[in-house]
Amino acid sequence: MQDSTSNTNPNPSNEIEISLADIIHFFKSNLRSMVLWGAGFGVLGAIYAFTAQKEFESKAVVLPEIASSSALTKMGGLGALAGLAGIDISQMNSTEAIRPDLYPSVTQSLPFALYLLEQNVFVSSTQKTISLKSYFESLNESWLDQLFDSENEEKPKLDPKQASKAVELTQKQEALVKQIQQRVVTAFDRKTGIITINTKMPDPVVAATVARLSVEYLKEYVTNYRTDKARKQLTFLQKQVNEAKERYQSSEAALASYRDRNGFLVMNSAKITEQRLQSEFMLAQNVYNGLVQQYEQARIRVEEETPVFKMLEPAKIPLKRSEPKRVTTIILCFLLGSILYIIAKIILSSLNYVQLTIFN
Repeated sequence: MQDSTSNTNPNPSNEIEISLADIIHFFKSNLRSMVLWGAGFGVLGAIYAFTAQKEFESKAVVLPEIASSSALTKMGGLGALAGLAGIDISQMNSTEAIRPDLYPSVTQSLPFALYLLEQNVFVSSTQKTISLKSYFESLNESWLDQLFDSENEEKPKLDPKQASKAVELTQKQEALVKQIQQRVVTAFDRKTGIITINTKMPDPVVAATVARLSVEYLKEYVTNYRTDKARKQLTFLQKQVNEAKERYQSSEAALASYRDRNGFLVMNSAKITEQRLQSEFMLAQNVYNGLVQQYEQARIRVEEETPVFKMLEPAKIPLKRSEPKRVTTIILCFLLGSILYIIAKIILSSLNYVQLTIFN
């Protein structure tokens, strides 16, 4: 007969049972060590927070022209039906306009970054005006960079004669372009149609300046895109008007000179010549007047095609830094240190338990 006590193992699977009292006891017995670990990591966080590079944010808010009222009026009831269907007619009424949701792509482009790097900015920390490229290069200079400067030498260009006619950047230029793309962020709100440009720089004045330059670049880019065709036509008409004016003045002078010389002649040949000069003068005059009218209409069209940007919130110099957030950093480091101690304590306790189980 088997012993009945052999089948009454209270913990047959050797599982660890942890009660609430055990958890409370664990925290009470290790509270001092947790605080010490947290304090240690908090000190490290404080060192980082007080020595890390400061960052300042500046913001500019712009309301672009999305659609003209005349275009929407022409759509009539179709525009209302499309709105109920969730279709934005305002972005479809002009084939020559850049949709506002593409504006962030403009400020993330390579030409935009290269444009900003060449612009001059005033640095409040040094009270000097230098190019943004020189400013970033001065920030990146450190003893570590100088130590490994020989290893980071610029490689020779792959296409020094520009046979491909493509843009080729050096390693330093590539790094600077990436910094611009990370530090200048453009957002478009589809509900309100508002464009927000956020810039983050180590200097507050530089941050506000870059935000302003970004808005100006975006305005000029969109304006040139919208008015490019009209401006080309205006330039062409300007040239034609100048040529027609010279022809008109020349024919006018020729007719006046002929009449002065032959005012008392009554021969038919003289009359025919005068009629021919008169016809050439009238033709030149009509062509000139017609081109002048077209030129004035082209000037009006350029003004009509020029988009309107309403500045809702101009870029301003930030008075407080946005990063690093010192108090938040210290608190997070303190919590991280305490959590790491708890994890380490649990792992060590588990290893000890496994060892005791194996040897027993």
